[in-house]
Amino acid sequence: MAEADYLTRLTVRRLAELNATRARVEALEARAAMAEEYEAERKKLELLQRLQDKYSILSPVVTTDAAIVITELREHLQAVYDADLLADTQLRALTMLHAVAYATRTLDRLSEPGKYAAEGNAGVLELGASTLAMFSTRAGAAASFTEASTTSVLVKLLSPLYAPVVVVNIANAIGNLAEDLDIRLALRSGGGIGALVRLLRPDCESSVQAAAAGALSLLAARDIVVQDSVRYLGGVDLLVDLLVSADSYTAEAARYCLLSLRRGNTKNQAEIIAAIRANTSVVRNVRRVDPELLRFEDATPRVRSSYTPPTSYTTPTKALLRPTTADSYRRPTDMATAVARSVSPSRFKSPIAAALTAQSTTARGSLDREMAAAASPVRTSLRPSTLAPRYTPPPPSPLEEAQPDYSLGPVPEVRKVDNELLKRKHLIRYTAEELAALLQDMGFDKLDLRAFKVNDVAGVDLLDMTEDEMIVRLLLPRHKVRKLRALQRAVALYDRIATLPRQGRLGEVEMRLFLANQGCNTHEVDKVIRLFRSLVHTDKLDFVTFWDFVTAYDWIAQAFRIYNIQV
Repeated sequence: MAEADYLTRLTVRRLAELNATRARVEALEARAAMAEEYEAERKKLELLQRLQDKYSILSPVVTTDAAIVITELREHLQAVYDADLLADTQLRALTMLHAVAYATRTLDRLSEPGKYAAEGNAGVLELGASTLAMFSTRAGAAASFTEASTTSVLVKLLSPLYAPVVVVNIANAIGNLAEDLDIRLALRSGGGIGALVRLLRPDCESSVQAAAAGALSLLAARDIVVQDSVRYLGGVDLLVDLLVSADSYTAEAARYCLLSLRRGNTKNQAEIIAAIRANTSVVRNVRRVDPELLRFEDATPRVRSSYTPPTSYTTPTKALLRPTTADSYRRPTDMATAVARSVSPSRFKSPIAAALTAQSTTARGSLDREMAAAASPVRTSLRPSTLAPRYTPPPPSPLEEAQPDYSLGPVPEVRKVDNELLKRKHLIRYTAEELAALLQDMGFDKLDLRAFKVNDVAGVDLLDMTEDEMIVRLLLPRHKVRKLRALQRAVALYDRIATLPRQGRLGEVEMRLFLANQGCNTHEVDKVIRLFRSLVHTDKLDFVTFWDFVTAYDWIAQAFRIYNIQV
């Protein structure tokens, strides 16, 4: 027993000694590895030190990179020139694509602040910008610019931080490419419109302002979204200031840009007229203003407003109150006069058409009198002697009596309703007569409303209708069916914003909560609310009623899409 204990203790002691020996060996191996790494690092440092001492007297040549870029760009241009001489369409497109891609990469690399300040890079930047401006005038250039992803580089160079010649060439290139839809979409999504509007400010040179105005003119003439974006960004006021610029070329470019912005856009027309009247410099130099800019087209504005313009101004400087919509400049039109003018024989150049029209004028006499009575104010008392005689149609022929009657009956009269109460009602509570009043306000005429009266279509029935039912039951054309579908989408968006079901008005708090739920920050919510107030009639008591919301839905949906709000 004693011998067994002794052997056990001896074994444990030997094992402890072996463990201590192993730990010492591992520590020695670690030190040896660290010593090897240290020696390798020391050798590297010594080598770097010797190289630094040997080549420290050499200074880097900055212009070498610029010279290489210029040489390669010249080679690309020579390839394009050779392809033009060969008259090979595919080779010409391929060489132009390579040249545009190389110029784009060069501009993107050298436009960085650290590299732009280097010696020689500014000249290369000017050469690249002029190269892109030259290629933008060639046939099929838009495809090469799109494939080379040049739009983002063009937007980056639209900054007053670069040389004016660079910015002018880039703006000219954008104007030359304005006809292509993909280029316009890329500019709109990449902030190109805002960059061009920024160049209209007084701190930029006149050549830059003229180039930016020319590019915006070409873009706005082809895209209504660009027209609205320029107005939202405050470009109208800047362009009006340029009308009286000392540089005649800049003033002419601003005039053409304003003419493009007002083409087919009543909101822009009202904004331009208000900006001209409110600008004291323009008022003092009113002879330099094109009279076309002060003309408002006779068209139905897309947004209704209760704004009433003043009848006259004592001095031009008092026209400082701007309307919120284009309705303030809308001239009242007489419906009966418009119908009479449309059926007048002098409107037609053909003698046969004039004769047929003169014969049908008598048959339309009753319709003219009804529309004139609807357009005139309602009087309290009318004597029978003052009323016009009713038109008595001639008796039908036997052939006409034999034909079956497929008509829906006489055109119904839309009964007058209380608009103030009706505006605060939801569509699901509308009766057939109230729905007819709403549709008449949206542009539906009496012939369109006849099927609504015959089928007794109320608001709740309209919400459940499909497009095929609208065509078959209501006998409406396609463009009127699209209006009804837009009304259904407007009601759906209204219910998403509203807190309670079937409520007749929306509060500003509800609108702000909806925008916040859509991911907008505080600054974006304020901008959307201000834009919403300029598009829709609002007041302090009722921020917006159901009636005003659905009638201005097209503008509301477009404003929401600008800020990526799901509609």
